[in-house]
Amino acid sequence: MKKILMLLAFAGAASFASAQQTLTVTEYDVIQVQDKHQVITNPFWSNWFFSVGGGAQVLYGTNDYVGKFKDRVAPTFNVSLGKWLTPTFGLRLQYSGLQAKGFTRNETANYVVGGVRADGSYKQRWDYMNLHGDLMVNLNSLFGGYNPDRVYEVIPYIGAGWAHAYSRPHTNAATFNAGIINRFRLSNAVDLNIELSATGLEGKFDGEHGGKHDYDGILGATVGVTYYFPTRGFQRPTPQIISEFELRQMRDQMNAMAAANMELQQQLADAKQPVEVEEETVVITNPNIAPRTVFFTIGSDKLSPQEEMNLSYLANRIKEFPGTTYTINGYADSATGSPAFNQKLSLKRAQAVKDLLVKKYGIPANNLEVAAGGGVDKFGQPILNRVVLVETAK
Repeated sequence: MKKILMLLAFAGAASFASAQQTLTVTEYDVIQVQDKHQVITNPFWSNWFFSVGGGAQVLYGTNDYVGKFKDRVAPTFNVSLGKWLTPTFGLRLQYSGLQAKGFTRNETANYVVGGVRADGSYKQRWDYMNLHGDLMVNLNSLFGGYNPDRVYEVIPYIGAGWAHAYSRPHTNAATFNAGIINRFRLSNAVDLNIELSATGLEGKFDGEHGGKHDYDGILGATVGVTYYFPTRGFQRPTPQIISEFELRQMRDQMNAMAAANMELQQQLADAKQPVEVEEETVVITNPNIAPRTVFFTIGSDKLSPQEEMNLSYLANRIKEFPGTTYTINGYADSATGSPAFNQKLSLKRAQAVKDLLVKKYGIPANNLEVAAGGGVDKFGQPILNRVVLVETAK
């Protein structure tokens, strides 16, 4: 009797030591690193802005070289309305222009003002506008990730538009626009902007193209302010911090519940069958594997090494019943991402599980059906909704 008690005590101590070791190993595997570029999908009415600025510009036309640089400097202003689609990419519509100054050797040119100068040239001056749409790229966000508290950012842009002269004879010209916005954050709603712009126009803009396909140019610099309509900025998804030990417990619990549910269903079905006395007992192997779970990290459809190992056991079980069809149901967490994004992500997750079973473990593709459940909130914690369930097709 004493020997038996000693053996039981020893076994209990060994089990306790093993549990302690497991907890110690998994205790450190609880931190998830967040992608510096990852943000939650931007709602349509978020991150709209309105800008206004003023400064000076210089025209580079066909014969403007005959005049002094300071005599070609003209005032300009701009008004913009736009939206940041992501922290890196944005769109805007800008109205810019005001006045252009240049020189010509032709006294009948469109916009001559005043008499002939000592060198035989004439001054030109006219009012105009340039309406253009631009694609903006935030370089700081592109290379450094999203940072809502960054004070200074460099934003190049490129676009196209249309210029119209308010002065007669009202010439029109297509434009190509590019530049750099130097953005200084003043508050959550207001920025200070220093914009350097370059505009290319068809040569007819200053009325002096001489029948040739030449082009005019305008270089400008403005200082302005931008106001952001609420809400400004982007939200980051909150990482779910959970240890591998806790995740394994959740998986085991879900599998146990699913197995118990299947057993109850089987018992109910058996109870409905008439009792028959048979001379020989026939053992029928049940191909039902019960739902098996495969978990994913937030926003990802990549399988971790641990989940690939779990799928190897599932593949061996499936191979025991080659004629059985199984359904691979993918899900996503509805708390993050749009419904359309979650629908695509859930399908990608299910397809990733199928691809691994087919390509790595040789399961026939015809035995596996893929289904996308989209974003859900029915498995408890958010991390449990980022899952793929594999079960026998019904």
